[in-house]
Amino acid sequence: MGVLIVDDSPTMRRLMREIIAAEPALRLLGEAEDGEAALTAMAGLKPDLTFLDIEMPRLDGLGVLRRWALTGPGEVLVVSSAAQPGSEVALQALRLGAAGVVAKPSGAISLDMAERRGHAVLDAARRVLGLPDAA
Repeated sequence: MGVLIVDDSPTMRRLMREIIAAEPALRLLGEAEDGEAALTAMAGLKPDLTFLDIEMPRLDGLGVLRRWALTGPGEVLVVSSAAQPGSEVALQALRLGAAGVVAKPSGAISLDMAERRGHAVLDAARRVLGLPDAA
């Protein structure tokens, strides 16, 4: 299944690449550093799943979801420190069509993302894409 990573942090994109590499059913199609680039990449790459941050320049993740909901391909999984479970941002992302929300553990950079939340990201991705649970 093809995956797109959308996050303004190069460090976070690298950590997400490491998480994706741990799941053989997923393959990275591309990356985008802001919402405008995300919409272009989504239209061109047609990913099965997009990992989407919320707080980004030019167009934030909620803006991406509003525009993606009309014609966008695949599923969107929000991965963001701004979307803690039960928060208004998380609920709004779900109302706009996100298939799920996974919170980053320790702020926008989250150097511990792969260690602390990698399994949660992959579990959510498997659920969204209908893949079997990890053995």
